[in-house]
Amino acid sequence: MLKKVLSKAMLSVVMDKKARGRLETAQEKAQQATSPDAPPRRASPEELRLAARRALETAERELAGKPRLTGERKALIQQALAVRKHQTRILDELGPDQKIKLQAMALEAFGLDPTKNGR
Repeated sequence: MLKKVLSKAMLSVVMDKKARGRLETAQEKAQQATSPDAPPRRASPEELRLAARRALETAERELAGKPRLTGERKALIQQALAVRKHQTRILDELGPDQKIKLQAMALEAFGLDPTKNGR
């Protein structure tokens, strides 16, 4: 409360009455917009179209900056996916004890403590 009184007193020194009135009005509007009990304002269809258009333009610029998918690149990605699928099948065929041993070896190889689950 004291802060509010001092703030108004300081504003009266710095701002004229008309400017203080505009500031208070702007603060009230901002408070109403952020208050949780105030009903949310619905965007107009034109605002929604404008926002969608901006998002689309941003996405198009982002896609234009990415490298094109050439035939060689596509083949490389397909090959990598096939290798990963094959390696996953190999790991699925391991028994529970072998999986634990493999996990411990991997943690040790990365310099982590296997007794603390990698921490």
